[in-house]
Amino acid sequence: MLGGLRVMSKNFLGRTILAIFAGLIVIGFGFFGIRDVFTNFRANQLATIGNEEIGVQQYRAEYQNELQRLQRQAKRAITNDEARQMGLDRQVLGRLMTGAALDQEAHKLGLAVSDADIAKVIKADKAFAGMNGAFDQARMDEILRDNGYSETAYVREQRQASMRRQIAVGVTGALKLPQVLLSAINTYTNEIRKADYFILPAPDASKAAAPDEEAIKAYYDVRKDAYRTPEYRKVNVLIASPGEIAKTLQISDAAARKVYDQNATQRFSTPEKRTLAQLTFFSRDAAEKAAKRIADGESFDAVAADKQAGGVLADLAGRTKADIFDKAIAEAAFALPQPGVSAPVQGQFGWVLVDVKSIEPGQVKPFAEVKDQIKGELAQAAAKGEAQKLHDKIEDLRSAGKTLEQAAEALGLQSQTYVTDAAGAGKADNGKSEPIPALVAAPELVKAIFASDVGVDNDSVSRKDGGYSWFEVVSIDPSRQPGLDEVKPAVIQSLRENNAQRDLAAKANELARQIDSGASLAEVAAANGVQAQTAQGVRRSGAAGLTPSAVAQIFGLPVGAAGVALGDKGGRVVLKVTDAVTPPLDVKDPQIAALLPQLEATDADDLLEQFVAGLQNQLGTKVNPSALRAANGSEQ
Repeated sequence: MLGGLRVMSKNFLGRTILAIFAGLIVIGFGFFGIRDVFTNFRANQLATIGNEEIGVQQYRAEYQNELQRLQRQAKRAITNDEARQMGLDRQVLGRLMTGAALDQEAHKLGLAVSDADIAKVIKADKAFAGMNGAFDQARMDEILRDNGYSETAYVREQRQASMRRQIAVGVTGALKLPQVLLSAINTYTNEIRKADYFILPAPDASKAAAPDEEAIKAYYDVRKDAYRTPEYRKVNVLIASPGEIAKTLQISDAAARKVYDQNATQRFSTPEKRTLAQLTFFSRDAAEKAAKRIADGESFDAVAADKQAGGVLADLAGRTKADIFDKAIAEAAFALPQPGVSAPVQGQFGWVLVDVKSIEPGQVKPFAEVKDQIKGELAQAAAKGEAQKLHDKIEDLRSAGKTLEQAAEALGLQSQTYVTDAAGAGKADNGKSEPIPALVAAPELVKAIFASDVGVDNDSVSRKDGGYSWFEVVSIDPSRQPGLDEVKPAVIQSLRENNAQRDLAAKANELARQIDSGASLAEVAAANGVQAQTAQGVRRSGAAGLTPSAVAQIFGLPVGAAGVALGDKGGRVVLKVTDAVTPPLDVKDPQIAALLPQLEATDADDLLEQFVAGLQNQLGTKVNPSALRAANGSEQ
């Protein structure tokens, strides 16, 4: 073949044919093969931002870490489809691209973080603290190893995070909430309104005229789906719940006593508390002079009140040793055998004299007081193991061909039979649905029941409490659409109630129009046989005697306007707004003060988001959709 090609290449016609053939190969590759030649994406390249790229492996690792975190929170497996519906794939990619943009900006600005500063950040992380509360290198190594990190990679990540924080603080650090926003929040939070109102009671639908056949049929035809019966399934259910098993277990006093003796100090004791005051000095000399004055007979309070002594007083009431942040001060305060003043001790912020004013001794709860609690905990722990043993025995019996009822009987258990809909509710004698407690408490079981069929050998269903459930579908009563004749009484009743509510709403709206036209609300109320009332001090959070709908209407109308709102039990509230007062803005107001941190954080996030969007726009971004789908498992 190669010889033939060489021969062809020696004449013009042969070279022309070879050129056409090579062109077809290139076009074929372009359309059907190596598209990356034209899209500029390499095999492992998922996205680029500026001169940095995000690789498939980097994205996949971040995606899996975030997916596992969600699963730990939900305490169940989360599929890739569920994660994508939550937007997890976009969130992870967005976070990686944001980080890449900020890293390039940090490099452009020449930002850096010293090794010493990174070491301080890592050592201050409480996750790496040992039993004594101090940084523990071995614990850090263990945590990093469990999470798939090397120390070098973790330090590098912390350095990046620190530089990103520097940029974020530079962008948002001086942010102040606009005054107009604070004023709007003050109005929304603290505005007080006043309104006059009366209540038109719900009409008695039974006294309404009977609708004619045509109206009944028309009403049913529009709303026939509301009368459709749900699908019901008859099932045999066997439940092995640790909570129920625990009730049958007998825990001896000796076993409970053993647990008590091992844990009395840690679990069943109240630590000693001390009320104390600390006087902090900037120098040791000043602290020793103050200590001498106290030793010579002056009171601690007198020395603390003497501004010339140079001490800063702080009162600490009812503190345990663990509550005191400065460990040196804690040791000094709890070393005193009785109330009194300690010798000068060097704390983190200076030299300190500690005055122990009172001591509340620690207490250990007696065994008799906590015996039942310990027994309950031991029974619950043992019950989970018993549930697993029971699970294995039942599975063995079912594998041997026993029905669920036969397996339960062989183990001295009793299965239950229910008729349930997909919400875990059964048919009551009055024809209405009522929740079945055993099924409502186990939605995963109900879901499995309605995913099965008659005669299917179903797997056991794991329960959230650590137990198991088994079920057999006995029969299925399909959902069906009943005819008008079957539900006619219910349709007539519903139609009467609907007509009565329509007439009441029309009447209330007409009365509101009369009040808007100048009629007195009190006179209109009297003419309709109801009492006019006044609501004062109405806030958006609610008011006594008014429904949420009425409060919303009061704040939705201008002062002087009348309106209608829903009342209790199907009534209508006719009202008129008579006054509105907004107190001056006070940033120290508890409600506004509580909102400020959240508002500032939200504003800061918005500003930083705009900054990052601007960076990404300047740098330029590209995403490889096929690589993204492959990385998060959507191309299976």
